[in-house]
Amino acid sequence: FILCLMKLSTVATSKMGMLYGIVGMAALIIGYWVDETYTYDDGRWLIAVSMAPGILAGLWSALSVEITGLPELVGAYNGFGGLAAALEGIGLYLDPNAKNFVRGGEVITEQTSAMLWVQAIALVLSIIIGMMTFTGSMIACLKLHGNISSKPRVIPYRAFVTPLVFVAMALFGIFAFTGGQDWNDRELGIACIVIVAMLASVYGIVAVMAIGGGDMPVSISFLNALSGFSTSMAGFMLSNKALCVSGAFVGCSGIILTLVMCKNMNRSISNVLIGGFGGTQSNAKTATKTTGSVKKASARDVVDMFTDAKNIIIVPGYGMAVAKAQHAIAELASNLRARGKNVRFAIHPVAGRLPGHMNVLLAEAKVPYDITFAMDDINQDFPITDLALVLGANDIVNPAAQTDPGSPIAGMPVLEVWKAKRTICMKRSLNVGYAGVDNPLFVKENNYMFLGDGASSVKKLLELLGDVNENATILSAADSDDIESPKKMIEEEEEKFFAQISDLQNKCFLKVGVCKELADDSEKRVAIVPEVAKKLLKSGVQVVIESKAGNGARFYDGEYAKMGCIILNTAQDVYDSADVVVKIREPCEVHPVTGRHEIEMLKPGKTMITSVFPQTKSGMALLYKAREVGINLLAVDAIPRISQAQNCDVLSSQAKIAGYRAVIEASNVYQRFLNGEVTAAGSFAACKVLVIGAGVAGLAAIGTASSMG
Repeated sequence: FILCLMKLSTVATSKMGMLYGIVGMAALIIGYWVDETYTYDDGRWLIAVSMAPGILAGLWSALSVEITGLPELVGAYNGFGGLAAALEGIGLYLDPNAKNFVRGGEVITEQTSAMLWVQAIALVLSIIIGMMTFTGSMIACLKLHGNISSKPRVIPYRAFVTPLVFVAMALFGIFAFTGGQDWNDRELGIACIVIVAMLASVYGIVAVMAIGGGDMPVSISFLNALSGFSTSMAGFMLSNKALCVSGAFVGCSGIILTLVMCKNMNRSISNVLIGGFGGTQSNAKTATKTTGSVKKASARDVVDMFTDAKNIIIVPGYGMAVAKAQHAIAELASNLRARGKNVRFAIHPVAGRLPGHMNVLLAEAKVPYDITFAMDDINQDFPITDLALVLGANDIVNPAAQTDPGSPIAGMPVLEVWKAKRTICMKRSLNVGYAGVDNPLFVKENNYMFLGDGASSVKKLLELLGDVNENATILSAADSDDIESPKKMIEEEEEKFFAQISDLQNKCFLKVGVCKELADDSEKRVAIVPEVAKKLLKSGVQVVIESKAGNGARFYDGEYAKMGCIILNTAQDVYDSADVVVKIREPCEVHPVTGRHEIEMLKPGKTMITSVFPQTKSGMALLYKAREVGINLLAVDAIPRISQAQNCDVLSSQAKIAGYRAVIEASNVYQRFLNGEVTAAGSFAACKVLVIGAGVAGLAAIGTASSMG
């Protein structure tokens, strides 16, 4: 189970996590089933027969329920888990041997008074939590399926009624074991237990009915946690360690997820616990009425916008799930990437009807994990994005969350798609989203509405875009017959590279790391740009880069990820992963995060390439520090030159070499003679000049060749 939770923490390893969970649960059930301490005589076969309907129902639901119905399925599983725990509690109360410690069908010893009180408390809690989870989950399923309106319905005087219900459940729970009532009391005692179960059931209904539609993912997460805690209580009640541990895993992970979800939606966990989530406080707000005209776009208009854009972000929502458009949008993204577009997916943490809903859909459609980004990681990129495509999302891209204090979703973090140069919203209609509020995005000046069924609309776009190698927007008529067309050669090379990224990464023999430059606040440069990272990957060198290291130079994480780079969260992660670290400025003595010298952050035997200036006092200190730590330190400023001045002028020497190389590469790509230059001596035929060395003699040779044309 621990391995299961570890693997489920990332999308790439989630399938393996599920397998670990299946194996763990199967081993647990089989272990208890064959252990005669717990299962004996005819009980073993009775249990096997009773499990059969559950196994068949589970298989049927997993195979028949479509992926759009997963939220309801998860809610139902939560509910039945709670119901099972509650029924176990009622069954134990009626057990004639409830006061005894029984193993293998025989009474081992009679439980002490303290043990019985612990068992009684666990029994009452198991029934309360279990029945609340069951009825609450059923209401959540009906809301998600559309059988019940998603609008919150709050009972009158809720703040007064809620504590009364909990007090009543506690009192009847106590009465079941006091005042003449005891275990296996089949008259007044069981009546008290049934009343506790009924009150918990009613409260579960009332609590979830008060939850608004936009907050439903959080309620599903919280109900999942409750099902785990009810199982854990059943474990205490039955003295079963396996139930205690497995229930605690589910409950604690569910609570952590609920807290994360509440933070992402700017909500309070206390409102969830009292059933007020989406209740009167937010409903009392009056949202500003949205006014303005909507601009509609045709499929051809959308294709034209795709053609003009270089950086594209796609935001999927629940509408994509309903339209089953995940495969079509994955094909569209692949088509655009093959055309050299930087395409990324932005995932809101509560998009859809349960946490991770969009991640599951995109993974099913085989969208690469490295182009899907969480809201916090990509929100800052919208201002430099040419086109944001919103597919079936509404509330999670609603600017009213930031601009309208009266909106029910005010304060909820949203994807800031309206900051892109252009926005396209693909929806069936202009109706409101699940939260039931207007969306001012629809009337923004830079927004266009492309209305229709999601899957059909995307397929129409694919038809208009056509095949990458045949589309006229990519290859002009003049280029189509020219096998040496530089544009065609470059595009074919890029398409081939994108398809080979995974294989190239697997074959890499060296990792080169890049971190943010820390010499001073004015340093905006980055040691390796995305295009160079691409060339290094082709040569067997994997670039690992600290997140946002290139932001100052306007090279964002998405561009590096597109070129096959691995984005790591911290500088220390880069130093731990890389074999060689490259920098522009000299290492700083105290890293602002780790508090260590940058050289000390490298492990012995690794290499750093950076500016050192060994002829200076500070440079000598860096050399001694490198020797002390045991790393290789290469100084880019110590490239052999013929004078001290040239030796120190690192930037000019590197820039000139890059310039000369650019001319040679351009000639190679264009595969044509360059035009002859006209000089005072006349026109000379074009020729190729190879100059070896970029010292004074080399520079003079280049100058002479240039003056001769």
